Amino acid sequence: MHTVHQLASTPNVLVFMSSRKLAAAEEALAKFTSDIHQSSEVVPVQLDITDDASIKNAHASIAKKLEERNLAGLDVLINNAAIAVPSLKETYAVNVIGTAAITEALRPLINNSGAILNISSSMGSLTWHTQRPPPPIHLAYSSSKTALNSLTLQWTIQEEQKGSGIRVVSICPGFNATNLNNYTGPMDPADGCKVIVKAALEKDGKSGVFFNKDGEVKW
Repeated sequence: MHTVHQLASTPNVLVFMSSRKLAAAEEALAKFTSDIHQSSEVVPVQLDITDDASIKNAHASIAKKLEERNLAGLDVLINNAAIAVPSLKETYAVNVIGTAAITEALRPLINNSGAILNISSSMGSLTWHTQRPPPPIHLAYSSSKTALNSLTLQWTIQEEQKGSGIRVVSICPGFNATNLNNYTGPMDPADGCKVIVKAALEKDGKSGVFFNKDGEVKW
């Protein structure tokens, strides 16, 4: 919500805010409607990235809105859906397989020189896991973010080979107080999302990189 809020506070931005339950997106939107720039718009979209029919419907809804606004396509795709549960199967269904599915579905709508921002975590860093003392062990979540980082690098190569100019990056927003961790994180998500907003609004930048608000994160 905070990422959408801050993006929509800037001029000339159209943001599609997805949620598994459309009512939840509409409820979140109501909290910051007054802050939306007069030239910008937020469009709630129902989307469950583990459901093929939901992905298909979301694609159709987004494509229709872009056509209505006479826009060529999307400039940025932010893959931020994630869960943290003990089950490998459930975690990978969202954090990896679902993310790959929605990216594949929406990729044809992304403009050349656009961006795919994968919201990752330092917990997915292989380098950190070689250090001692090691990071906390969250087998399913950490390994799913490692897999997501691998997707970042492979999609980077694909876009390079296509010559699309689309940059693909992994971003760690930090340990934010969200429902992912039962609001135990020490960071305010309104601050944590700033690195995402900055990356979304910039028109250039490196591709195939992993970073947080302080700079590079080692893969």
